Amino acid sequence: MAKGTALKDLKRARSSGEPVRVRREIDGADRLDAYVAGIGRKWVLLHTITDELRLDGHAAIRLRDIERASRSGWKGAMTAHLAIALRGEQCRPLPDIDLDSTKGLIETLTTAFPLLGVYIEKIDPHVCYIGRARGISRKKRLRLQEIGPAADWALTCRTNRTKDITRFDVGGGYIDALHAVGGDPPE
Repeated sequence: MAKGTALKDLKRARSSGEPVRVRREIDGADRLDAYVAGIGRKWVLLHTITDELRLDGHAAIRLRDIERASRSGWKGAMTAHLAIALRGEQCRPLPDIDLDSTKGLIETLTTAFPLLGVYIEKIDPHVCYIGRARGISRKKRLRLQEIGPAADWALTCRTNRTKDITRFDVGGGYIDALHAVGGDPPE
């Protein structure tokens, strides 16, 4: 679970509608600038902000991995917030996403989005697997049918232990572009 101060900051950022900078206790993991779209017992849902100060997709990260969530220690927070507001962009909550369990999160994200970005950052912080979730095995392994950078679909599924997954991305520009070009996976 996120440390008390980080969890309080996440809750305050969500209620105030202000962006937050999230750092996690995973060596090499990305820093995330985002709006808090939801908080559950195990996961937090963030509406991410790009380096160009635009809203992108959503990232779900484990609460237990959060080291710090800062609203005031990020000098560009107000600039990002104002730039996004001036463009008429708004944080989009995703109300039907289960943030209380990993299985529920995977199922609800898969229902809401055609592709998932899956990270196992404690094993390799530089890899994101993108594809269509094909279920969870009895041994709690996510089956993911991957789509490659050329928008070509793998014919078999890769598996990762759900306890190793540290982050899911959905609805972002790159992931949506892969789906637009590659379409739905072969059955």
